[in-house]
Amino acid sequence: MAQNTVNYKCPSCGGPLHFDSSQGKLKCDYCLSVYTPDEIAKMYGDKPDKDVGKQKIEYDQASQAEEMSRKEDAINVGGKWDSSTIPADWGEDSANMVAYSCPSCGGEILAEASTAATSCPYCGNPTIIPSQLSGSKRPQYIIPFKLDQNAAMEAYKKYCKKRPLLPKTFSSNSTVEKLRGIYVPFWLFDSHVSGDYSFLGETSTTHREGDYLVTRRSQFSIRRSLEVGYNGIPTDASRNMPDDLMDSLEPYDYSQMQEFSTSYLPGYLADREDVSIEESSDRAKNRAVESAQNIAFVDARKGPYTSVLPYGSNVSFEKGQVHYALLPVYILKVGWNDKNYLYAMNGQTGKFVGDLPVDKKRFFAMGAGLSAVLCIVFYLIVQLILGVI
Repeated sequence: MAQNTVNYKCPSCGGPLHFDSSQGKLKCDYCLSVYTPDEIAKMYGDKPDKDVGKQKIEYDQASQAEEMSRKEDAINVGGKWDSSTIPADWGEDSANMVAYSCPSCGGEILAEASTAATSCPYCGNPTIIPSQLSGSKRPQYIIPFKLDQNAAMEAYKKYCKKRPLLPKTFSSNSTVEKLRGIYVPFWLFDSHVSGDYSFLGETSTTHREGDYLVTRRSQFSIRRSLEVGYNGIPTDASRNMPDDLMDSLEPYDYSQMQEFSTSYLPGYLADREDVSIEESSDRAKNRAVESAQNIAFVDARKGPYTSVLPYGSNVSFEKGQVHYALLPVYILKVGWNDKNYLYAMNGQTGKFVGDLPVDKKRFFAMGAGLSAVLCIVFYLIVQLILGVI
């Protein structure tokens, strides 16, 4: 077990260092000296792999396709995912890290050796057991935390204020039981999609012929072909993190992505990847294929059509490289009325997501009030038509 390890200490006074997200630097708790991650990495010999350094790329994010009914004739999947650039293990960096596993929920986290992990950030279990770091891949990239815990709490308060159906007692009686900054593991998939798409377009015109209103509809066959490449389609590689919650935190600004160094980790936890590339493959493929379909659909709707419906498609999907990155997430676990609610904030952009409880009395009262207003409006319209008003 990697428990007796070297910690990051201040070169000036020997005090412990922690990563200050507001400055993007490591800060001493005692003499307040600050150092860049590169400076500390050089002092401790924590240098990214040479092969990783050559993979300096810019990422574009795949957009979510809007839901629409369609018929796909074929999706041809070619090639294999190339994960050869991902380091197989942590190497010498493992001396600066400790792995912890939760016997209650099975969650596994990684922490810098000086971080005291006393409870599980997922289920709250107070017993955390040190375990072996072996078998865990070393990340290639990392997006450092840009916002601190105070920003996460402020985002949570603003999030609650914007919900008119939130029970009154939630804000006053709810308790933030856990607030932790966690680097969540993500696979970033590169891929290429080419496809031929068919749509059914319809135009509709109406005119009067004597006592009749005549509607004339015309149908057209619309075809679109496209080729599009996607770099860095993100899928979280943690079973502890709900996929929909992680997807909702997007997008991340990949231009701020750095080559991985353990010098970014002091003061934070890092989730351990336990979802394989193969298990995440279909999610990445579906996002790329649906996004390409949506591009073709939006272009088809630019014509003079009243409506456009997907009719069929022939799509080729080519697998590319896979990259491994840690992305910053704040996790808030809130207790209220014997229930737990999970919230998350993007530690880079501040985007906040999560489900809040709904006050049923407020909901039905608001619904009744809206129904009354609509009834009055409908009554007035009828009276105007009849010439009573």
